Amino acid sequence: MKRKVGSPAAITEVKPRAKRMSPEARQEQILKAGISAFAERGLANATHADIAERIGVSIPTVFHYFPNTESLQQAVLQKIHRYFVDEMITVHLKTEGPAYDRIESLLLSFQEQIDQNSEYVTIWLEWSGFTRGRVWQFYLAFYKEATAGLRKMLLQGQVDRSVSSKINASDASRIIMGMAHTITHMRFSGSAKRTVQGTVHSLAMSYLAPNN
Repeated sequence: MKRKVGSPAAITEVKPRAKRMSPEARQEQILKAGISAFAERGLANATHADIAERIGVSIPTVFHYFPNTESLQQAVLQKIHRYFVDEMITVHLKTEGPAYDRIESLLLSFQEQIDQNSEYVTIWLEWSGFTRGRVWQFYLAFYKEATAGLRKMLLQGQVDRSVSSKINASDASRIIMGMAHTITHMRFSGSAKRTVQGTVHSLAMSYLAPNN
């Protein structure tokens, strides 16, 4: 769109304005763009400027909602924390059926996230590799809640005899979390879904199933 300014010969470009949004909607938009930026550039490299460019707002607008990189990181990681716990672990925890079967389903659902929600998985994988500082403390909080949910599922299975009584539920919960890393590494390195499914099924049947 062009508009005449001053004399008829003077023409200037009028840039489109960012769409008006409620503060809540704008914050959510910035957060979503932050997830995309962190997934592409890394947790330590994405900036407020990257986010502003993605959604067509000024850099001060991003700073208004997230005053520094740390607050933006925390919001992004909390979003991913809650998604994986609430939408995956808790959902399977409340589902009926043998516990080893639910855990296999949970791990296969995680595999689907690599295709359907790859930004979350990419950030989660990098996040788990931080071994110091605030980012690592956030991951430990996620890890503690996630393994607690898995442990509860395993204990349910031992009560109803759908999980081997020989395994230690705390140890097994950590092994299952490790399987999530294995699945991600396999898929990112080119393994087919069928290959991953076979690996997951082998874990569920040979380690968790009650005939052990």
